[in-house]
Amino acid sequence: MANGLPYTRKNHVAWAELEFGRARVLDTLRLRQTWSAWFELTHAPAGPICAESTPLLLDLLRDSTGEPPPPYCALILAADARSRLARQSRHDTFLGSTPRDVAVSTGIEGWHFLAGQVDCWNEQPTQRRAVLVCVLTQLGFYGLAVRLVGEIGRPADGPGQYLAYEAARALRQHRRASDAPAQVFARLATEGTVPALRVLSCAQLISILRRDRYAPDSDRDWAVYGEGLLSGLSDTEPWLRALTESRFLRAAAFQRFGDKNVEGARQALEEAYAADADTERLAENPQQRHCARENRRLLADVTVKAGTRLSPPGRVQAAADTLLRLDGAEASSRFHVAALAQRGGDVRAAAEEFERGAQAGTLRGATAAYRAVRCWEELGDDHRADRAAHLLFDLDPAAHSPREPDHVPARGPAGAPASGQGSGQG
Repeated sequence: MANGLPYTRKNHVAWAELEFGRARVLDTLRLRQTWSAWFELTHAPAGPICAESTPLLLDLLRDSTGEPPPPYCALILAADARSRLARQSRHDTFLGSTPRDVAVSTGIEGWHFLAGQVDCWNEQPTQRRAVLVCVLTQLGFYGLAVRLVGEIGRPADGPGQYLAYEAARALRQHRRASDAPAQVFARLATEGTVPALRVLSCAQLISILRRDRYAPDSDRDWAVYGEGLLSGLSDTEPWLRALTESRFLRAAAFQRFGDKNVEGARQALEEAYAADADTERLAENPQQRHCARENRRLLADVTVKAGTRLSPPGRVQAAADTLLRLDGAEASSRFHVAALAQRGGDVRAAAEEFERGAQAGTLRGATAAYRAVRCWEELGDDHRADRAAHLLFDLDPAAHSPREPDHVPARGPAGAPASGQGSGQG
């Protein structure tokens, strides 16, 4: 099993070295258009939310009239999704280890601008550095962001703490096994002077500790500690207070649900939705409106994934509709809605939704294609199963054919099917 995927792969050839032939089922032109915010670095309102933050943040950097506001974008797509999308859409000119590499190969102005921002790092004020690190992280340049920042110390001022926060998020993507990001978030939560960052750092710690499954019960400790910090947000600007509360309460619901405290999780999720409504109502500028959409998408995502174990059926279905309305162009949104349909016994609807998710690319898209194959097989539709298998190969040429008689699906822990990688709050 590779990269946490539920299907086996033929070899361990680096993704950039795979041979991507002519696509048989995947609509590569549409894929590139869908993700134009990551290719052309231009706004694409109908594109994935995780990509749309990039041109928005670049707009902040283009404004030279003053200090840009701190970045508040949460979604990071794991496993350098942009480079994988470049291969899947058959546009290798967008590959590169730095923005300068992409700028030279494509000639696109936005990439030249971003490369110039990197080149003048030493002259950038701290808050602009924080926005730049956030952009680089969104685009998958984790290593570059980490190298630019260097050692993450104990900054005493607000801009320095925002930079440390964004640098820790980049480091988390760059070295998943490193303890350093958690240590940085712990320092910001306990020693920081910005109330919102202290609470957001607790949310990051809950996510890291819960996902990595180490230091038993420490995620519960940080949830309790973070809850105690919420009262300190009273003097925070109302929009930021609402966003911070909603993000933390979503993380708290995640932690309580993992602890099998279902009632506590339900309460935290309801409170997260209430704060989210304030986030949407109070948003006044493009960054705030984007973050409000992103926050609602994250709440819908957790509601769909938890399903009726946490929420009544009507709320779950409404969340599924919201997820597709807000972010239907991103593979993991389609994937989780398809999985919901499959759990409910509607295998045909699941198969069709998995295929739509696969057309959005990334590793999650490849996983969706594999799940579509299995659904069509269950329905006895060999033609659609073969088509979905071709779609899987279009997305990952190293995949073993799920239609081969001797193919054995990879399994996750305790014999459960492994889950693919997707977006999440970094």
